[in-house]
Amino acid sequence: MNASISLKLFDITQEFIQDKEKAREFVAKIEETIDDKFNTEKNNLVTKIDLSEMETRTEKRFSDTNKTIYIVGLIPFLAIVGSVLAIVNFMIK
Repeated sequence: MNASISLKLFDITQEFIQDKEKAREFVAKIEETIDDKFNTEKNNLVTKIDLSEMETRTEKRFSDTNKTIYIVGLIPFLAIVGSVLAIVNFMIK
């Protein structure tokens, strides 16, 4: 929390809490609570590094999947070509 927000919060709090020390303590507790909440939740935030790593992994999986599809498609194609050549060779003899 930056200083200007803390000062505004302190001014607003002073309307309800006349003792300046108690108002400062109240604002400090609020800031501490916000900082603690942020520190516990920041692990759930995504960073640029996380996004970059995820993109790299996704591209690798996509590439691997494409290779697998081509290989799986190539095997039946070769089997069909071999069968056609065998039939043509059998018919010629």
